[in-house]
Amino acid sequence: MGKERAHLSFDDDFDVSEFQPAKKEGQGEVDKKTIEKVAEESGFISRVNKTRRRKRQQSPFKNQLNLKCRDNMKELFQDIGEYLEVRDHTTFERAILALLEKEGTTDLLQKYRDITK
Repeated sequence: MGKERAHLSFDDDFDVSEFQPAKKEGQGEVDKKTIEKVAEESGFISRVNKTRRRKRQQSPFKNQLNLKCRDNMKELFQDIGEYLEVRDHTTFERAILALLEKEGTTDLLQKYRDITK
């Protein structure tokens, strides 16, 4: 087995209750206005006043469309988006628009335009 641990050599008259935590002196209350000023300068924004917070506009892209495709089709789709320098959702919408225009489906084309306003 392993080695036996060394014993602590405290005397029997050793009393832990004599020890008290050290008191820190000189730490008064810091002015809250000073703290808020320093925090704002550092980029921290108070959660109390939400009117000062920056708000991002909510994205219209909320729904997912998951579909199966042939081997390497996903990579081709992403390559098209990379070539056009747009994200996948924009590539998809442009592909739908091009298909509707090519097929000449005016009713579906109008539906597309209503959706993408």
